[in-house]
Amino acid sequence: MGKTAPYLQYPRDVLSGKEKAGLLIREACQRFTDDLKRDDLSFRRKVVDRCISFIGCMRHGRAQFSGKPFELLPWQQWIIANIVGFYWKGTNRRRFGQSYLEMSRKQGKTALVAALSLYYLVADGEDGAEIDLAANSKEQAKIAFKQARTFAKSIDPEQKVLKAYRDTITLDANDSVMNVFASDDSTLDGYNTSFGVIDEYHSAPDSSVRDVIKSSMGMRLNPHLCTITTAGFDKSLPCYELRCKCVDMLAGLRKDDDVFAAIYEMDEGDDWRDETCWPKCSPNLDVTVSRQWLRAQVNSAIGSPREEVNVKTKNLNMWCDSSAVWIPDDYIRKCTCDMDWSMFNPDDDLCFVGVDLSAVSDLTAVAYLIFHDDKMFLYVDYYLPREALETKADKEKYNDWARRGLLRVTPGNVTDYDYITQDIIRHNEHVTIVKVGYDKWNATQWAIDCTNLGMPLEEYPQTLGNFNRPTREMERLILSGQIVIDNNDITRFCFRNVELKSDWNGNVKPIKDVSKKKIDGVIASLEALGCALVNPSSASPLLETGE
Repeated sequence: MGKTAPYLQYPRDVLSGKEKAGLLIREACQRFTDDLKRDDLSFRRKVVDRCISFIGCMRHGRAQFSGKPFELLPWQQWIIANIVGFYWKGTNRRRFGQSYLEMSRKQGKTALVAALSLYYLVADGEDGAEIDLAANSKEQAKIAFKQARTFAKSIDPEQKVLKAYRDTITLDANDSVMNVFASDDSTLDGYNTSFGVIDEYHSAPDSSVRDVIKSSMGMRLNPHLCTITTAGFDKSLPCYELRCKCVDMLAGLRKDDDVFAAIYEMDEGDDWRDETCWPKCSPNLDVTVSRQWLRAQVNSAIGSPREEVNVKTKNLNMWCDSSAVWIPDDYIRKCTCDMDWSMFNPDDDLCFVGVDLSAVSDLTAVAYLIFHDDKMFLYVDYYLPREALETKADKEKYNDWARRGLLRVTPGNVTDYDYITQDIIRHNEHVTIVKVGYDKWNATQWAIDCTNLGMPLEEYPQTLGNFNRPTREMERLILSGQIVIDNNDITRFCFRNVELKSDWNGNVKPIKDVSKKKIDGVIASLEALGCALVNPSSASPLLETGE
């Protein structure tokens, strides 16, 4: 038997522990292994081998690698194998139309996608290919382009076939072209992308360039959009949202057969100063970046908060906020699973409800805290008026949620509270609702209507004093894994946006720093939990109800 191809051996080594990797790469390797066994997919080794061989003909043009062939490491081959190797069985259509690659700086990711771009330009078999390299600035976008131009000249030094210009590379034999542009270009129209690259997406203020490239791919048989980045500082920007979708997908919380993700990061709880953890975020450690250099950066950052944040984000691929995260994403995901109301029984299962009524045209959340079989389950319903899908600043996000059935769209330009009332009544068929907590602001008429229907309302003002106990208790329940949270992207989005406000007595309450950072699902959940805490005779023994 011949030697196993590196792109097949790498995931085996990761899963066996021979190759040190973080959880997200282990999950990606498991996904790759499972995909090889799927009946609806075919893996074409010849295509992968051709791509790897083509890239191997290129030569580097900088630093210690100048003039040397581009020898792809196993992790790089594995990424390429995912992008070009999987096809839907019985077709010539590739499985992945998008990829998301995230790792620390100086790992060779830009060189990798530059080489892959040249492959799509020359050797992927599509006449009239259009390769578009983009970033937030022309200067940033040209980094990948210059790499591609160097590779092109190494393949065709006399430029008889591949002609490299200041902003384009052309292959006249099949009328193919590589372009470079940025978000600040005067026009972003007129593209027909077959392979696109978005570089350093973490700093993109919006998704406009990425949206343009995606929308231009409709006429291509096998288009691909590759987004590459390091970690950033601002989790409100579109890169972090895309990252979270990928993380949810790798965790099995979201199904997406169109996206491949390789996220090289340390695990929750790893010490950023521990050298043994660095290979998790730096797959090219001791190849393109020396351990000695990285050690010097880390040592210099110790004791310097400003420098520490910079080293963590850029050199160790750790997303950092200006403010402390309340509960890390990992803990929320560990508590998350699919829930079904049919699993509950009104004779045995008690429920507390929290209602966060929005302003007339904003997101509304209703949370249900259910005590079932000595466990707690948290389910949240979301509502939005139809007009908000067209007028809100985050309308693309809302429309995506609506299409996936994660929120309920009510008619008109204001949220119809009758839908909320009817849903509470409907859910009460599966559980016994003990209390429905609500803040009286903006809720006077709704409260009157619900009271007339016999609903057990309990006023729960959204004050710092009221939220201290449920906030601390929710943190304990999540960190200890004693609560099950329904699988809903909106709920995880809300938890990510929470910051804590405290007073002189140490009381805490969730807040948000900007309007687009919605936390409605968390507020409603804490109202439900607060009602359970003030009704201890009905609460589960899992709750710490003492003062």
